[in-house]
Amino acid sequence: MDELKISKKTEAVMFTIRVDRSLLEFYDNLAKKTNRSRNELIGMALEFAKDKIKVKSDD
Repeated sequence: MDELKISKKTEAVMFTIRVDRSLLEFYDNLAKKTNRSRNELIGMALEFAKDKIKVKSDD
């Protein structure tokens, strides 16, 4: 099973995205359950996903 490793914080920057309301509600509920901010959880999810994303070539 893959692991989510939490490391030291780096320089934070702000950006805006649009997501489906159900995704927002998921992270809001998770934030309440884990006592973490929605922002922190989404950042952790993005960090975890970056090594899992594969770009399919057009070949």
